[in-house]
Amino acid sequence: METKQTDLISDEQSLDGATYGRGNYSIQTYDDGYGPLWISRNSIGINGIVRARTWEDAYSICEDEFFSEASETIKETIKEYGFKREHVKVVRDSSVLVASEHCSAGERFAVSTDYAPALIPEFVRWATVETPDPDAWMDNELFQEGFGFRPNGPNVRDTLNHGIYSKDSNGGALDCLTAKMVDYLGITLQIGEPAE
Repeated sequence: METKQTDLISDEQSLDGATYGRGNYSIQTYDDGYGPLWISRNSIGINGIVRARTWEDAYSICEDEFFSEASETIKETIKEYGFKREHVKVVRDSSVLVASEHCSAGERFAVSTDYAPALIPEFVRWATVETPDPDAWMDNELFQEGFGFRPNGPNVRDTLNHGIYSKDSNGGALDCLTAKMVDYLGITLQIGEPAE
């Protein structure tokens, strides 16, 4: 994602800290050496400010440094998400007389042989089939909706040390920080001047 360089910091300067609320509240910061400033926000406020070359670099730093560690242990996570989820196409088939867990009478799951040109059955709906599999928790879309893995493993503040962070269930944002946003949000940046 391309962004315009803001005039908040030059490549020779450093991001030494940030506060908001008339300096009463500290904001987590991370300086990756050069690039624009990015602000990470979640549903309860400012999560952190990072300096990085690209949006992708900034997001990766937020995953490592700013996002909260998941409070669930690996054992709890496997118990909750240890199943494989597949989305299967249900089609009409009048030869099926008995209903099953996911299909009514007159319906069945589609199979690869259904796609011969003259035989394509009528699509009914998608069904989600869940099969217990304790090794599938990392690939489970429900797990991935609420959690992620720190790119560089656990950070020093993590207590469970599994490297899993919680995603904000109400959404979040990572935007290039502008002077207008700094003013609107009442942020004070501590910028280190270049050495002479």
